[in-house]
Amino acid sequence: MQADLVITGARVVTHDGEFAGGVAVKDGRIVAVGADDALPPADRHIDAGGKVLMPGVIDPHCHLGVNYSYDEDMRTETAAAARGGVTTILLFTRNKDGGYVDFYAERRARGEAQALIDFGFHFGIQREEHVAGIPETVAATGVRSFKCHMGYEPGNPIGITSSTDAWIFGAMREAAKIPGGIVCVHCENTELTMLGKAEMIAAGRDDLPAYTQSRPVFMEEEAIARMIRFAEITGCPLYIVHNTAANGPRMAAEARARGVDVTVETCAHYLTRSAWDPDLGKDAKISPPLRDRAEIEGLWESVLDGKVGTLGTDHVPFAKIGGDIWHEKPGVVTFDWELPLLLHFGVHERGMSLSRLVELNSYNPARRFGLYPRKGSLTVGADADLVLVDLDLVKTVHHTGKGTCLYEGWDLRGWPVLTISRGEVVAADGVEVAAGHGRGRCVSIPDSEKAALA
Repeated sequence: MQADLVITGARVVTHDGEFAGGVAVKDGRIVAVGADDALPPADRHIDAGGKVLMPGVIDPHCHLGVNYSYDEDMRTETAAAARGGVTTILLFTRNKDGGYVDFYAERRARGEAQALIDFGFHFGIQREEHVAGIPETVAATGVRSFKCHMGYEPGNPIGITSSTDAWIFGAMREAAKIPGGIVCVHCENTELTMLGKAEMIAAGRDDLPAYTQSRPVFMEEEAIARMIRFAEITGCPLYIVHNTAANGPRMAAEARARGVDVTVETCAHYLTRSAWDPDLGKDAKISPPLRDRAEIEGLWESVLDGKVGTLGTDHVPFAKIGGDIWHEKPGVVTFDWELPLLLHFGVHERGMSLSRLVELNSYNPARRFGLYPRKGSLTVGADADLVLVDLDLVKTVHHTGKGTCLYEGWDLRGWPVLTISRGEVVAADGVEVAAGHGRGRCVSIPDSEKAALA
């Protein structure tokens, strides 16, 4: 067999171990994995020179087309993702004006015309009709994950409608009937966050810590406990998005011990940034908010001991308003730096194994959202989604794109130097391959299409 591409001389890392060798690729898929001398000849050969070869990052949580046009974001931000070693993104997207069947067809087509890497969808519950429409949506689109929001008051700066308990419980009952169905929840007590905001405004507060203090961590913990109980009653898998609470993964672990299917996601900014960091201003507003150093260290404990299931970027390119904290848009960008941040602060500073990083960044999200083993693995038959990492490369963060970066000027150790999506190089040494735009394909597809890809 003549392969299209072979990578040799690598430290190959998967979720369950590592070995010296490489992989061979043909027609976009992995056709051989093993020691260098066991790999077939190929049209193109890359010598990894001892660098780490891992499955490409699967980012299960991002938002595109919210502030800027969807077409523009799918072009610029998938390029940023590729630079960061990300080979698949899952977008949380919402349609306040109707259902999701036609919406999906449009967004899929426009995304595939622009994307550099593969992408998929979760759909937001923004109307009561969205709950009843779940079975039709799943059948027509293949999307099986639905997001319910909390903590967004009426008239909030980004127009999100928070779900009532009835919407969430109803969505869980519908999703529980569907193989692979799952409900994702942004956990905060909406009414209490509104109370906290009103009290802070009345006190004349207009600063980043005030935003955090207006929605303290117990408001998140209360919502997590309630959602776990809903999941336990309905039998619906629960995915807790962008958890900031140190106690959240512990609560989820206790629930799993009694049979509840619950996964906790956290984000790099909640592992690295505090609302009291002196260099941060109101443009560092994120929802849920940045916490204090005690919560950060508590989260790291759960990242290292296995209680946190996945990492997401919550990447959203907003043009910040620049006014008071209460009307500022919440959100930052992280595609380019999530992997370097985890390599620096997790692997180098805290001794996290590379296999654990692969588990968090690739294997677990692929399994959670029905993409495994096609994605998130280095097995024969899987898509050749790969990232080559130089563990000792030190680079300084410089952000030139859209959105707010929280890491400008930071020196990080450990960077992706080559990103391969379905066997094609899409980024090298921090530069995307611009000619590849429009090659990304949607991974959220109806069952009728899946047989053709097998």
